[in-house]
Amino acid sequence: MAQTTYVFVYLPGQVQSTVAGRFDWEPAISPHVGEFVYAESYLANNAAVPLDPIALPLRAQVFATTLSSGFFGVFRDAIPDDWGRHVALKLYGNSFQTDFDYLWLHTADRIGALAFGKSTRVPVEEQPLLEWEQLEQSPLLDAIRNIDRDIPLTPAEQEAALAFGAGTSAGGARPKLSVRKNGNVWLAKLNRHSDRFDVVRVECAMLDLAAACGICVPEHGVERVQGQDILLVKRFDRAVTTEGILRHRMVSAGTVFQADEAAARSSYAGSYPRLARELSRWTVTGDLDRRELFRRVAFNSLASVTDDHERNHALIAENAHFRLSPAFDLVPQPGNTQRRYLALTVGEFGALAARQNLISSRDAFGLSSGEANGIIDEVQEVVRVRWRKNCTDCGVGETDIARIEGCFDPPFFESELPPNAVM
Repeated sequence: MAQTTYVFVYLPGQVQSTVAGRFDWEPAISPHVGEFVYAESYLANNAAVPLDPIALPLRAQVFATTLSSGFFGVFRDAIPDDWGRHVALKLYGNSFQTDFDYLWLHTADRIGALAFGKSTRVPVEEQPLLEWEQLEQSPLLDAIRNIDRDIPLTPAEQEAALAFGAGTSAGGARPKLSVRKNGNVWLAKLNRHSDRFDVVRVECAMLDLAAACGICVPEHGVERVQGQDILLVKRFDRAVTTEGILRHRMVSAGTVFQADEAAARSSYAGSYPRLARELSRWTVTGDLDRRELFRRVAFNSLASVTDDHERNHALIAENAHFRLSPAFDLVPQPGNTQRRYLALTVGEFGALAARQNLISSRDAFGLSSGEANGIIDEVQEVVRVRWRKNCTDCGVGETDIARIEGCFDPPFFESELPPNAVM
C-alpha cells in the first residue's frame, strides 16, 4: 500500500511554507516506486519555482522514479545521512525504519527549503531552533558525545537531545546540529571520538586555506564550549530577516546527477566534468561556476580532500535560480600511498589527483590549457606556502600537523602519466 506525504516548500522571500504537491511511495513492490505530482494551486501560483528544474519541472503530470528506492533526489537530500540516522536510532528506537519514515522528523535542522506534512494544511511540527546560549548551558553536548561513543544517556541528556534533535537531519557522517547565534543560523560541527586528528580545527584551517586560494567558502570559526571544540559554519541555505528565517532551496550534486543511492555505495555516478556540464542546465551563472569548480578540483587534489563525493557538492538558490554553493566539508585525508584519488572522476585518468588528469578535462570547464594551468599554479603556490600557518593559526597542534603534512602538494601530483596508464 502506497504511503503519502504532502510536500511543502519555502518560496524565495517567504518565511511561511506553501504546499507544492503530493509524494506517493510504494514500498510493496520491487523496485520501489515514488510518484510526485504538483498541486494545481501551486502550478497556478506566479511565485512557484520547480523543486528540481530537471527531474521535476513545473508542469501538470505524474513524475515517477525507481532511483534511490523510489526517492527523488531532492527529497532524499532532505532526510538524514549516517549521523542523523544513528541519532534517530538512539533517541527513537525503531520508529524510523525507512527513508519515508524520516520525512516525519520533527526538526528545523534539515537542509534546503522543503518540509513534509500529513495534510495539505501545514507540515509536521518542527522542534525549535537551538539558541547558542542553550547549547552552552544544556547537557546537549554531553548527549551528543555519548551518542557518538554508544554510551547510554542520562535522563537530562535524553531530554535535551529529544528537545533539539541532536542534529538528526543535517547531512553527513559527523556529529553536527544547527544553532542560532548573533542573528544567523550556523551548523555546529564536533569531533568524533575515533578521529585521528582534531578535525574541527583542521577543517577550519582548510576553509581558510580554500578562501586564500580564491574559493568561495562560508563564514566560519571555532568556539570552545564545555571542553569541546566546535566548528561553526554559517548556513548558506538560511537567512535571518525581521520577519523570520528564509530557507533557500539546495540540492546535492547527487540530485543533479540523478544518482541512485544504492549504486553510489560502491561507485559514484558523477564526475567533475559532468557536474561542470550540468551547471549549464541548472544555473544562469554556469561560466563562473565552472571556473570556480575547476579551482576546487585543483584545491582538493593539492590538499588531499578526497572525501569530495557527490553529496559534498551542492547547488543553492536564494532566489529563482540555482548556482554553485560555497565549498564545504574540506578535510584532508592522509593516505598510505603516493597516489591520491578523489571521490569523483576528474579526467582521462579517472579520479587520479594529478595535474595531467585535471588538464585533460579542461574543455568541460570552458578553460584553455593556459588558463587551467594558471589556476592550478595559483592554488598550488597558496597551498604550498600557507597550509602550515593556517593550521597553526586555527590552533591545530604540532602532533596533528605532523599527521597531515603529507596531504599538501603531494609529489605525485606532478607525475608524468603514460598514455596507457590504468587508474
